[in-house]
Amino acid sequence: MSIDLKLNVGLWYSCKGQGNDMPIITPRPDLVDRPDPVVLAFDIETTKLPLKFPDSATDQIMMISYMIDGRGFLITNREIISEDVADFDFTPKPEFPGHFVIFNEADEKALLRRFFDHIIESQPQIITTYNGDSFDWPFVEARAQFHHMNMHKEIGFFKDNQDEYQSRPCIHMDCYKWVKRDSYLPIGSQGLKAVAKAKLNYNPIELDPEEMCTLAVEQPQVLSNYSVSDAVATYYLYMKYVQPFIFALCTIIPM
Repeated sequence: MSIDLKLNVGLWYSCKGQGNDMPIITPRPDLVDRPDPVVLAFDIETTKLPLKFPDSATDQIMMISYMIDGRGFLITNREIISEDVADFDFTPKPEFPGHFVIFNEADEKALLRRFFDHIIESQPQIITTYNGDSFDWPFVEARAQFHHMNMHKEIGFFKDNQDEYQSRPCIHMDCYKWVKRDSYLPIGSQGLKAVAKAKLNYNPIELDPEEMCTLAVEQPQVLSNYSVSDAVATYYLYMKYVQPFIFALCTIIPM
């Protein structure tokens, strides 16, 4: 139908609905600037046992850092983080600004509640992560379930039959999938830190995963900087490389 009616993605249209009739969709060639969707990039930090990978059955989320259209936010779980974190700036390069507003929440349930409410309030059309299909989304879903919250009912996201997270009103873009398929970076250079170095030309903060739980107690500000550095890298990687690539495909494929 969209081929026959020449309805191509990534362009502007006027839509008019009349009862149960087919809607009238008219192209708007006068609107040439590409649509500017609301983009939310997020990253989580979790507790873990020494020398083990985080386990959503027993470990907790201690921080969620995210950016919405260039504005930064960090939610902390004060059950794990030893003190309140104050608002701060994280700007690795002048072209990648990041002012972070901090929400210090009492526990993990309050942290998840704040995150879900902010998603509902900001209504992003695109949520982007780095390896979110394999780690961040399943962990958030499992921890929400632990606190008797249904992520699908709360924000509409669920895992489909291809093990990818999606929702009806919002697209999930996992930047890791793009890096694997289209970035031409070698296998060993496909972690977020290496990709930020290669594509965004700055050295992100690196921490030993074994130190994170100690830092949560002893140096929460250091852990906060590390957490938001991942959200900043994910957001600007998506905005600078992935989204322009997709809009370019929207133009090329119909031709």
